[in-house]
Amino acid sequence: MTPPAAARPRFGVRSVGALVGLLSGLLALGPALRPGYLLFYDMVFVPRLDLSDRTLGVDGSVPRAVPNDLVVALASHVVPGWVVQKALLLLVFVGVGAGVGGLMSSRLGAGAAALFASWNAYLAERLAIGHWGFLLGYAALPFLLSAASDVRLGRPRGRLRLGVWTVVTALTGSTGAILGLLVTLAVLLVPGRPGTPDVRRVRRGRETAWAVGVFVLANAPWWFPFLFLAPSASAGAADSAGVTAFMARADTSWGVFGSLLTGGGIWNAGTWTPGRSSALVSGFALLVVLVCVGYAAWSRAWRASPAYAGLAVAGVVCLLIAGAGSLPGGRDLVTAAVTDLPGGGLLRDSQKFVAVWVLLVAVCAGLLAEKVRDLGRGVGADRGAAVGVATLLALWPLVVLTGLAWGQGDRWSAVRYPASYAVVQDRVAALPPGAVAVFPWTLYRRYAFDHDQVVLDPWQRLLDRQVVVNDDLPLSSRIVRGESADAARITRALERRTDVRAALQAAGVRYVLLETDQPTSADTALPTGTRGAVVVRTSGLILYDLGADPDHQAGSARHGAWRYLGLVGLALTPLLLAGEAVATRRSMVTEELPD
Repeated sequence: MTPPAAARPRFGVRSVGALVGLLSGLLALGPALRPGYLLFYDMVFVPRLDLSDRTLGVDGSVPRAVPNDLVVALASHVVPGWVVQKALLLLVFVGVGAGVGGLMSSRLGAGAAALFASWNAYLAERLAIGHWGFLLGYAALPFLLSAASDVRLGRPRGRLRLGVWTVVTALTGSTGAILGLLVTLAVLLVPGRPGTPDVRRVRRGRETAWAVGVFVLANAPWWFPFLFLAPSASAGAADSAGVTAFMARADTSWGVFGSLLTGGGIWNAGTWTPGRSSALVSGFALLVVLVCVGYAAWSRAWRASPAYAGLAVAGVVCLLIAGAGSLPGGRDLVTAAVTDLPGGGLLRDSQKFVAVWVLLVAVCAGLLAEKVRDLGRGVGADRGAAVGVATLLALWPLVVLTGLAWGQGDRWSAVRYPASYAVVQDRVAALPPGAVAVFPWTLYRRYAFDHDQVVLDPWQRLLDRQVVVNDDLPLSSRIVRGESADAARITRALERRTDVRAALQAAGVRYVLLETDQPTSADTALPTGTRGAVVVRTSGLILYDLGADPDHQAGSARHGAWRYLGLVGLALTPLLLAGEAVATRRSMVTEELPD
């Protein structure tokens, strides 16, 4: 989307955006940046994430955190996991600020756009629920947008940049990758403005094929195991109740679409940002958003470049996807897609698509700030006064979302894992092969050392072997069924209170880890007769050995070497990009040679 070079300052817009993003990150995270781990909802980092079949996405489970967990695993072998966590979270703010800032033609516009992009309800709510992978993908989208614009305008190294940023978004996980594909296709395929530089239609088709090809290869680590290694998930086994449970919700007084327009609307009320429930505050936010977008539409600023036009199209489409469940007939349509289409589960948590709309609003906010500055100059105000007024108006995101500041009012605090966890880790590492099941049989925990915050059970990341957990998601009004057939059999056995040991061993489980510091109930506790011999007993934890079961060899591969084909696809992308770099260099040298 980058404007023509003559319209841009020689340097500074990306730097301004990065600085605004950094300041936003420091203000938002605050005490959370202290040494230690942030553990809430799906935000789970560990001292060192081991490379395992689950990390690589080839263990047969649904590859939800692939390949971003691989990136974290590699990084945590170099520096402690809490350092990796804080670096990635700050990178979200700095990255999206720099990316959006680079889409603007002035420092003022860059600062205004970067402030909204790094301080909004979408970022706040996704951070509160622990979806750091989503946010990294969100931060990469502006760079992908700029690269796609370079391709559309036929600029040198455009294809190479687009390939590189496609790989980067792939590394953030499936959500970032899908959003990136939508943005790329919108930029490459949207009709061009008459009289502006553009590649020919035939070449545009080749560039689109290139982008899709790189996408397919780079994202093979998650789509390949999903389609071929997790048959229960890819065969339409998703629980239809999940569509209703995860559809966008109104977190303001202005309904679902009123909430989505300002970047909010996540399904989990526990992650809503304090202050958005005020009709006055959220109403002011909605009004400013409508003014920003309305000005851009009225001035036709979105026609200034293919990237502006592509972002406008992608933003509106993603907004409609995010709110589809609340439209007439939309819930049935989304339910059919989620339950019947392979990969349709990506539509289940539809509010995540509003990320692209948020970036569109950020660009519109930057354009409006520039217009206010120009109007000030037009009525006779000196340059400094006009810029000052525009800058004050550009601070509106801070006014309407004060609840994000300082770790949501010190709710996010860094903690350390108890020493007993390291004791169990070391003991498990020395045991014979066998999977570990964690009890009580629930997916989320509350720990005293973590201030009783709701958090995903961390033992799947703490142990370097297969860990079997209950993947049913308990909500306030329903339980959304998980995808694991092994976990479902164990759940049924617990409900019957019979054959629990047999169900565990059928899943390859030899060891049972009981967390004794958790509240238990009859349907989540482990029956006494199936616990086996005590291996280690420490503060809050007991590890049992059920004994070896010759009929079910835990740790045995369910698939052959071909299960790694997805990772091979990702490994091939650097070679593809290197080939493109060589071809681009040769082309540039040829063009520079005299006739």
